[in-house]
Amino acid sequence: MNKERDYSIDIFKGLLVIGMVYCHILQFFSDPMVFTGAQRVIDVVNIVTFTGFVFSFGYVGQLAYYNKPFKAVYGRMLSTALKMLIAFYISGTYYRLFLDRKPLNWSTIKPILILQDIPGWSEFLISFSLIMLVGLVLFKPLTWLVERKFKFWVVVLLLLITTYLPYDKVTVNQLGLLIGTRKFASFPVVQYFPYYLIGMYAARYKLGWNWKFIVGSLAASGIFITYVIAKQGLPERFPPSIYWILSSAFLLYVYYLAAKMLVTSMKYTSFLRVLGQNVLLYLLLSNIMIFTLKHNQEQLLLSSLEGFWFDMGVLLLISFFIRITISTKFNTKVALKSEGVNH
Repeated sequence: MNKERDYSIDIFKGLLVIGMVYCHILQFFSDPMVFTGAQRVIDVVNIVTFTGFVFSFGYVGQLAYYNKPFKAVYGRMLSTALKMLIAFYISGTYYRLFLDRKPLNWSTIKPILILQDIPGWSEFLISFSLIMLVGLVLFKPLTWLVERKFKFWVVVLLLLITTYLPYDKVTVNQLGLLIGTRKFASFPVVQYFPYYLIGMYAARYKLGWNWKFIVGSLAASGIFITYVIAKQGLPERFPPSIYWILSSAFLLYVYYLAAKMLVTSMKYTSFLRVLGQNVLLYLLLSNIMIFTLKHNQEQLLLSSLEGFWFDMGVLLLISFFIRITISTKFNTKVALKSEGVNH
């Protein structure tokens, strides 16, 4: 199985992890009024990161799931979605306890469990979970669709039109997670799903340097840039406008091609690959660390450079946790084997 693994997508996800944790650190511990460069970093990372992860889910799904029988993979897909859901529960609860200083009781936890309350900086985790569940529910239609290129791109375009849904009328929180709402910040599944499909497409047809994708991604991001110039500001992100959804197309393709190039230097990309292979753990533990530190160090202020080194420190610390966990498991197995204990 390892021989078949596409390490480029691990590198791709690793780059996204670095960016997302860096962005969160700057959002909590930097002030754009003091450090003007911080907001530019935040904007760029916001543009590419979530769509990048959605793309990677589709890419990995095509390689690991969609080319296999449904019965053989549905359990793994469901397990992945549940892990992301639990990560949301943990992160969301931490946010409410440490940053909102709410009491640890049922009235605090219950709304999070039933997705009535979507705490900040945790909403991406529940969206990850729901995207995986939709990919599972639509397993057979998606498998059929990716084999029919014309119909595939028609569906992608139709999904983009959903950014014009009347968000104001969506008042049910759980529905807002799927199709968008103005009640709270979210990454609605339907509007971002084109990137899941394009990820499937990239894996299915072994996408590399392709002039059509260069032109298409430039055109999509060009629409976003034209909007920014005309309006002198960014388009709506929560809920997403079509300009926001299109914004990441070119940067995402650049990330993808960069990962394809970096995979040739396996010796020097081991850290990125570890990040990419443990995305959920890094994002969850980094959130916990950031929330806890903000709770105790409210006045901490970091420049963009200091934030980057803090980012590296957090990621290296989590990497250490992973390493000692793996070492402990390995040593336990060796000890049991030497004692003649079989499982």
